[in-house]
Amino acid sequence: MEQRTNNIRAILTGNLDPAFIRQFMAANWVVMALLVIGSSFLSSPEMSAGILLGGIIANLNCVGLNKDCKRMMRWRSMAAYYAGMAVRMGLIALAVTVAILFFKETFSPIGLFIGLSVAVINFYLLVIAMLIYRVKFKEAV
Repeated sequence: MEQRTNNIRAILTGNLDPAFIRQFMAANWVVMALLVIGSSFLSSPEMSAGILLGGIIANLNCVGLNKDCKRMMRWRSMAAYYAGMAVRMGLIALAVTVAILFFKETFSPIGLFIGLSVAVINFYLLVIAMLIYRVKFKEAV
């Protein structure tokens, strides 16, 4: 338990370790699940389906980004990163276009946009937590 507390403290202070990427991706899935559950109570099923689809696309994009960054470090070439990113962006554009054109009644475009923003929302939550932690830390010292 103490190890986990130290990991969380390290993340909140900005000292990142290799486990951070796994924790960030897990937090992405948690944020997506919370948004889907919240929208199922507060909004329409189409909104929930849009958030679910967008969140899955965003989380798979984060997995691909992680792999591209590892590939770039291994090959020491930015071309590997840009090639992977170009393929992922094309697939995301295709998935979003198909969802909007063919499944208008099934998915909400607004929900899809919210779902695609899962990683961004998670990042801002992490930044806010870091700021709160630093303010409390400075007050304690």
